[in-house]
Amino acid sequence: MFIKIFEKVDHILERVTYYAIYVSGIITLFMACSTTYGVFTRYVLHRPEHFTYEIAIFCLISSVCLSLAYIQREGRNLRADYFSNRFQLRGQNIILNIFVPLVGLPYVLPLIWKSWQAAWYSLSIAERTYSAWAPPVGPIKLMIPIGMSLLSLILIAQLIQGFINLIKNSYEKMKT
Repeated sequence: MFIKIFEKVDHILERVTYYAIYVSGIITLFMACSTTYGVFTRYVLHRPEHFTYEIAIFCLISSVCLSLAYIQREGRNLRADYFSNRFQLRGQNIILNIFVPLVGLPYVLPLIWKSWQAAWYSLSIAERTYSAWAPPVGPIKLMIPIGMSLLSLILIAQLIQGFINLIKNSYEKMKT
């Protein structure tokens, strides 16, 4: 019963991370267009725009935070392949699906906690940048805890999946 519930939740997480990477791609495209526009107005028209740099920063923060969960889920992040490939399948499962989430979660959870505090504070005081057009900072700060929360859910799902695989392999070994 637990495994069926976990599989449903894992499927939902898979869909959410897929949509997050899709949105991240759109944001990256918008960032590229904004930067191209900024370069064009600065060097061709000799009339630099004051907002393209901030748009690029906001887009980069949003894009990175939204894409981290998908990257972790798909195993496309930097990992110690050289080290983990020296082990059998069981050892690789322990390293990549148990040890990595156990190391990552203590880093990600305080980051979520503190970034939620910073985002809510920024939203509550309507914080803005010090530039001429003064965009609000709160929505961008909110992207950090959203992305990190999604990453932590993926790490927890990987940890559970690692323990399920470990137990399943041990049970199958005992059976034979």
